[in-house]
Order: sequence, then structure tokens, then C-alpha cells
Amino acid sequence: STEFTLYPYLVSRGFLPYRDIIDQHFPSLLFGPFSLPAFLTANPWPLLGLFLLTLCLTDIFFYASLVRHQVKKPFVWLLLFIISSVYFSGNILWIETFVNFLLSLWFFLSFSPKKLHQFISGFILSQILLLRPTIAPVLLILVLSLSRFSWPLITGGLVGVAIPLLFLVKQGALAAFYRVAIQFNQQVYPQAARLLPGKREIFFLVLWLVPAFFSLFKNKKYWLILALVCLLFLAYPRFGYEHLQPLYLVTVFIWAKHQTRPGFAVYLFIILFFCLNLISAIRHPYGNFFLPSGIQAIATRIQVLPGQTVYLLGPSDLLYPLSGKMPPDYTYVPSLPWYLGQKDFRDKIVTSLKKSRAPVIIDFQATIDGVNIASSSGDLVEYIKMNYSEGEKIGSYQLFLPKL
Repeated sequence: STEFTLYPYLVSRGFLPYRDIIDQHFPSLLFGPFSLPAFLTANPWPLLGLFLLTLCLTDIFFYASLVRHQVKKPFVWLLLFIISSVYFSGNILWIETFVNFLLSLWFFLSFSPKKLHQFISGFILSQILLLRPTIAPVLLILVLSLSRFSWPLITGGLVGVAIPLLFLVKQGALAAFYRVAIQFNQQVYPQAARLLPGKREIFFLVLWLVPAFFSLFKNKKYWLILALVCLLFLAYPRFGYEHLQPLYLVTVFIWAKHQTRPGFAVYLFIILFFCLNLISAIRHPYGNFFLPSGIQAIATRIQVLPGQTVYLLGPSDLLYPLSGKMPPDYTYVPSLPWYLGQKDFRDKIVTSLKKSRAPVIIDFQATIDGVNIASSSGDLVEYIKMNYSEGEKIGSYQLFLPKL
């Protein structure tokens, strides 16, 4: 996803999260003391390597966790997880990719009585919470079921939270963090960004979950059923299989742990979803959705524009790092309707344009969930049309230059 390349690029050029980079995620992977270094994200190849390495480590620790918890035929369960994960958008590198890695590592360590391992477990749990705060009820149930609370565990968790908190204090970004990550997340994002699943998505998700639910119900593991139900909220408010990646890992782990051996449903699902993956790969060849063909040529044309800054409304934000340009006046607001619908965010962009008089590039055809991005930006486009003159066309994008 674009954020993995864009945010390290902006941070390396002095942009601060929440104050300069408007994004509702907590300080962890995308920016903050535990964020990815820019050299790993400068182009797709190191990032692809990181993606594959993370997937491999997840599989290794997940398999080791199954062995440590004395699961019968652990390789069969691992195969079920891998094949299911691929079908349910496991080919998308997103936050849940790293959540799964941390979960598999925690499963491996949760069995250990050593104080150091418990401390590390607490630290890992805190990082999972920072990545996906809505997973908190699930972690509570899993800790009570698989492990126990201890002072080393609690201390590790507090240390994991304290480090990014100190980072925010040092950067003077606490107020901006509250506005974007707390207030915006609670009051705006759930309604403005809502995306519901389709019937086909619901069918395959329910189909995959039924055998595990039935097995847990038969073994009277009602709290674990509740944990799996809570994991469904990871896909709220914007449904996507990729957001549910922890659901598949935790479901397979719990299912395997409370099943004497893989049953008929497990082998059936391995065959079924392997075939579905094969059909999907043939019909929709995988590629980098966020790096379409022709974008490099557009970046080259943007690169020769005067100044070091440019404002993009609608085009891919990868054009910033690809062209070596930056958003004007240390102000980055994603071109998404739920951000552009907020007047204070639009005013922030207008102020940056007034101060910098940076060129503007607009994609009038860009849409999100059927909503035209330019149309959803309200008075922002009006300000640009009043204070800028139309320039050349850059691909399908329209260039605007400030009036003299």
C-alpha cells in the first residue's frame, strides 16, 4: 500500500506525524519510533523482500507454536492457514501482515514461564494494540485462555506503550494526535469511510468459519468463540478480507489446539481454497496495484516542474517520492473523501497553497467507493480554480499553476 513508501519518505524530509501528516493510525509501523526505515521502502523491491520475509517468519513461528502447544499434524494446519490466507487477500501488504507476525511470535512465547519471555510477550501485545486498537478484547480473552497476567507481562506492555507516548510528547504532537487518531476516528471515520461486504464475500467468510465455530461449540469453548466474533470487527468500518488476516491465523490456531486431529473439513478446505487460489491467479494475475504502468513517466514530467513542492489532488501519492517532490508547506492530507470532507483539513491545505504557491495537479476522474474525489473536496477545488490558471495536461491529470 502507498503509505509504506510515502510516509517514510515524508518523515525523512522532516514531516511530523499528525501535525504534518494527517493519518488516523496510531504511532507504530507507519510512523513513530518503530516505523519502517526509508531505505526499505524507497522502491518496490526492498519492500517486496520485507513482505515475503514477514510472511515466512509468520509461518515459521506459527508452525513452531503449533508444535509447542502439542497440536497433532501441525503441518496440515499450517497449510490450511497459508492457503486460506492467500485467498482472503493475503497478497496485500498492509498493517495486518505485521499483526499476524506478532501474533504468531506471541503464540510461540506465551507458553514459556521465563520472565524475559513474558516481558517480550507483553511488549509484543502492546505493539499489536498500537497497530490495531480494536483487537483489545480479543487479546484479553487470548491472554486469559493461553497465558496469564504477570508483572513481567504487564511491564513489557507498559514499556511498549510508553515509548511512542514519549515520542509524541517530544515531537509536540499530542494535541494533533488526539484530533486525528482519537476524535476523527470516533466521530468521522466510521460513518464517512464505511464500506460494507458483498454477498459473495460474506458467503465465503461464513463458509470458512462454520467448521471452526462448530468444533469450539462442541468443546464448550464459548469464550474463544466470542474472541473470533470480536475479530470480525477488524473489518469495520471498511470491509476488506485483508483487514481480517488475524481472524484466519487465530481461528486456525484455536481450532487446531482444541481438535484431536485435522478432520474432513480441514482437508476439504485445503483442496477447495487451493483451487480457488489457482482460478483467481489465472483470472486476475497478481501485480502491484498501487504502482500502475505509466506512473513513472508522469513522475518524470512532474519532476521538472519549478520548485520542490507540488500538491496532488486525486493522483497516486506515490508520485511524491517518485518525482522527488513534497507536499507544500509541510502539509500532507490524503486525497480521500473522509479527510477532504473536514473543513479544518481543507483549510490546512488552502493555507499551505497560499504560503507556497506550489503547482497543483488534479485528477478529476479519480473516485473512491464511487465518490469523486475532486467533487468531495468542497471549496478546495473552488479556491484552486479562482487562484490558479490551467496549465498542460500530464497524462489524464490537469496541471494548475498559480496566477501572477
